[in-house]
Amino acid sequence: MVGDQLEIRGPVGGWFVWRPTDPNPVQLIAGGSGIVPLMSMIRAHEASGNPSQFRLLYSLKSPESGFYREELLTLNQGSPKLTVDYVYTRKVPEGWPMAPKRLTAETLLASILPADMAPDIFICGQTMFVETVTEWMVQAGYPTASIKTERFGGTGGIR
Repeated sequence: MVGDQLEIRGPVGGWFVWRPTDPNPVQLIAGGSGIVPLMSMIRAHEASGNPSQFRLLYSLKSPESGFYREELLTLNQGSPKLTVDYVYTRKVPEGWPMAPKRLTAETLLASILPADMAPDIFICGQTMFVETVTEWMVQAGYPTASIKTERFGGTGGIR
């Protein structure tokens, strides 16, 4: 109501940042709307003179549920610095080579930069998505210090 006071705070974290001076290749992993902060990194990278490789793995329910579809398509086709891979969990685009399926550890590891490239890794999505993907990556030998996460939604749940 008029006169009510609200307390508002910004995002929690602050270290989920890519800087144009960072020399490492970068692996981005997004679940649904988790693409939003990662898209800021992609845009900053494209605008910079930084030649490091960026790779995005984007998990979506369907092609229609994706954010930045046209921009990502244009960048994926025209940028030598960015590769975009998709996993569709409920509906695939026409002509897609595989049926929809949930992201698995095997699909993840086949679609990201290998650990021996020492990429900086940024993962964003719902809490369970972020925790599961992070666990798979640590089990596969990616150093925990290289994995940065942001999440939204509840803080726990049943897998």
